[in-house]
Amino acid sequence: MVNESIIINCCCNIKSELFLNLNQINMKKGLFLSALSLTVLLFAFMPKEKAAYTVDASKSTVKWTGYHLAKSYEHNGNVTIKSGSLDIDNGKITGGSVVIDMTSISNNDLDDKKKNAKLVGHLKSGDFFAVEKHPEAKLAITKVEGNKATGKITIRGITEEISFELSDVKVSDEMVSASTTLKVDRTKHEVSYGWTLENAMLSNEFQLEINIVAGK
Repeated sequence: MVNESIIINCCCNIKSELFLNLNQINMKKGLFLSALSLTVLLFAFMPKEKAAYTVDASKSTVKWTGYHLAKSYEHNGNVTIKSGSLDIDNGKITGGSVVIDMTSISNNDLDDKKKNAKLVGHLKSGDFFAVEKHPEAKLAITKVEGNKATGKITIRGITEEISFELSDVKVSDEMVSASTTLKVDRTKHEVSYGWTLENAMLSNEFQLEINIVAGK
């Protein structure tokens, strides 16, 4: 006759093993669901494929700064962005372009209205950007490696290669933003007015600080 205590112990052991197995299954199920939820959230906030984002001109800015040869003084102002786009692949900027409205040149540092208007008029003239003949400038991004970008900049109809760094890059499924600072050699784009003393006293380099916001 089978000992009753042995049968009871066997039943208890089987019950304990079943309870442990169920707990392990529930734990694995919980971990799986947590991992699945995290994956879904990550994909929800990252572009799932190649996409082109349209530049929002109302939220994007371009600030220019021009220097005296010895940088003893400077002038600065803004130009507005007319249009553009950024190419995104796997959550990273891979290319794009921006069109700048050169007729919108303004000055920010001269409070005297006459001096301000005189400077802006000179910048728009043939001595500098010749905006009547060349109303647009363009920056195109052709290659990006990490935060290093290369591209082409067109001013006064003259296109030159340029290298720059991208910073503050943010990419989501709905929006892209990025900033960069360009150092531009004005002489390569014929932004000068002959062998005058006034022209000779200006630095050949001017700066463009660009902040881009783009969306779908």
